[in-house]
Amino acid sequence: MRLLLVPGTGADRWDRVWRERLPDDPLEVVRGSAADAADAVLRGDVDAAVLRLPPADAVGHPSGLSATVPMTSDGWGVVPLWTEQTVVVVPKDHVLTVVDEVDVPDLAGETVLVPGDDVLGWVPPGTDVLEVPDVPTAADLVVSGSGVLVVPHALARLHDRRGTAVRPVPDAPGSPVVLVWRSEQEHPHVQELVGIVRGRTAGSSRGRAGDEPAPRRATEDRSARRSGDDRGARRSARPAAGRGRPRRGR
Repeated sequence: MRLLLVPGTGADRWDRVWRERLPDDPLEVVRGSAADAADAVLRGDVDAAVLRLPPADAVGHPSGLSATVPMTSDGWGVVPLWTEQTVVVVPKDHVLTVVDEVDVPDLAGETVLVPGDDVLGWVPPGTDVLEVPDVPTAADLVVSGSGVLVVPHALARLHDRRGTAVRPVPDAPGSPVVLVWRSEQEHPHVQELVGIVRGRTAGSSRGRAGDEPAPRRATEDRSARRSGDDRGARRSARPAAGRGRPRRGR
């Protein structure tokens, strides 16, 4: 079975459990771009994918999936995993580094670098937009002081640059991460994978994904822990800075 992962996601723990349960049928984990992940499933290049849902208002997305997709939609099997927290990447000496968390209004007046492979589909109100080719380019431009970058935390970690700082933006929209597959072309072991990502034991019953309610998402931290993803994914759902919000001396 082939499982595609988009940048900033991981499956180390799932792979270990899979090898314990299905040692004669390996789980082949491959990497792919966020833009092509759903199409790779549609083409049959992979059997399932862990991807970030595009924004609810995305137009013309080939997958037919959006951030409001239900558990099953138009032949898709969908298991919500977690909602990743959004962060802002700023230069190390930026004024926003004096706080542990950034409110959306604090970003007003900033130049926001919007990459061509953007997965949030959201720009803070009152900001100027500078379009750039991709997230790595945007991360480089943050270092030079050309603007700030608003992305899911895992992508900020993946494209970390010396000379930048990361701050959570708690009131910004998050990035939903899901496991998807085509239900009419379901691999014989896809429900085994569903059981693993849901944390089921080997002896537990395995119903179809649509027969169970979606995991609760009280907070990003708890959602990431319940997802069963590897430690890297759990870290990506936690804020990069301190635990509390300091008083702002403005």
